[in-house]
Amino acid sequence: MRLDYRSPLADDAKFCALSGNDRQRVELFIKDTGDATYTLIALAGQESKPAVKVKLQGPYHSFMQARAAMNAIAGSLLNINFDLLENTVSIWGLQAQAQVRKLRQERKQNMGDYRFNPDDVYF
Repeated sequence: MRLDYRSPLADDAKFCALSGNDRQRVELFIKDTGDATYTLIALAGQESKPAVKVKLQGPYHSFMQARAAMNAIAGSLLNINFDLLENTVSIWGLQAQAQVRKLRQERKQNMGDYRFNPDDVYF
């Protein structure tokens, strides 16, 4: 995927919603993961139901990288007849926040200890 560093497609730089045919909806979120990185979360499904597809991308080491990835994905969806929803609110914001919480917990559980201790070296 080629990143798109132009200005954000949506009014909110951290959220973008698109609508396709058959009431399909895609919401893209940029969330801070708490460790100086950002994650892009894409949720998709029918407008009146909870999201059925969830995709996480990242980590991105800057907000600009995450926004460029969001712009690239939104641009690709616009090319296949999705419409950008202007001035809309998120309907799956809680699901996105739950995904970030789950990601943070997994990272915390799998964090390694890479500190050097001279006592660990045996001669």
